[in-house]
Amino acid sequence: MKRITILGSSGSIGQTTLTAIRRLSLPIKVVSLSSHTNIDRLRSDGRAFDVEALCSTGAEYEGLYHGFDGLEAMLDDHRPDIVLNAISGFAGLRASLATVERGIDLALANKESVVCGGSLLFETARAHSSRIIPVDSEHSAIAALLAGHERSAVESLILTASGGPFRLLEAEQFARIKARDALAHPTWTMGQKITIDSATLANKALEVIEAAALFGFDSDHIEVVIHPQSIVHSMIRCHDGAVYAQLSKPDMSLAIVSSLLDGPKGVVDRLDFSSLSLTFEAPDRVRFPLLSLAYDILRRNDLSAIAFNAADEVAVAAFLQDQIGYLEMIDVVRRTVEQEWSGTPDSLDTIIESDRRAREVALRLL
Repeated sequence: MKRITILGSSGSIGQTTLTAIRRLSLPIKVVSLSSHTNIDRLRSDGRAFDVEALCSTGAEYEGLYHGFDGLEAMLDDHRPDIVLNAISGFAGLRASLATVERGIDLALANKESVVCGGSLLFETARAHSSRIIPVDSEHSAIAALLAGHERSAVESLILTASGGPFRLLEAEQFARIKARDALAHPTWTMGQKITIDSATLANKALEVIEAAALFGFDSDHIEVVIHPQSIVHSMIRCHDGAVYAQLSKPDMSLAIVSSLLDGPKGVVDRLDFSSLSLTFEAPDRVRFPLLSLAYDILRRNDLSAIAFNAADEVAVAAFLQDQIGYLEMIDVVRRTVEQEWSGTPDSLDTIIESDRRAREVALRLL
């Protein structure tokens, strides 16, 4: 029985994980859970799974571990075999570092940990013999595909993107887009931040940066293709011309459970090829410029990935509150990244300071 901790358990990934554990009767003991604000859900899930401990990273509550220090204490007092980090945003980085510093394996759904933590996260994990296992469906698929091929045989990675709700919208209509329009994702059910990011392709931009760090491919060997059906989760292109893909219905359960257990069975329903139609197209980088920005960031090899993430969090929050429009949201991110971001993410202090400075820049640009 594998012992797991789920951080950010009240969010979409956390709830999908708990549902899969119960539905599939997985050999998993949920040791502890954390949530930032949804304490009613946290307590309810704690009772349902008979957990040993709960942590509120927001307000303080009697009987719960509290704050980031409490989260660390919970990991020490109720040590799991693996931590699923589903915390949203930059806040998840400290939790990822705390996990690997303890030599605990990390199932990582918080892409910001890789985008902002960079080499620091991986060096810390290596120093403490902790594995980092990607949970994003695209990176989970790539990890599975690379496991079956020699690295020297693979020319490039191909990330798929649904294209979001505005894939076919005329560019002149973008100025009229409201938050409610961007939240209507055609394929996936996710939290607000990631849904908005999928509409602008900022999420795919972050995934390009993440893929480079996770798998050691440079910007010239990471491709993105629009695939509206979200059946093909990612592909690898080999030097001999062959392309290998992972296909399944758009359900995060497969990526999540595969990160926690080896060889899970019957996680998602089988595909019916008799009625399956798949289409692919190139992304429009003029209408969705944040995707191209990710490649510029990889070539810069500085702190601009942190700036991108911070500015995006600020701009999306403002867009959701109708403080700025869709095009202004993209412009805030672009103009923030255009600032000077020299340096490398070699310490947590450097990363936190860069994030703070980028948020200040983005707020001034709103």
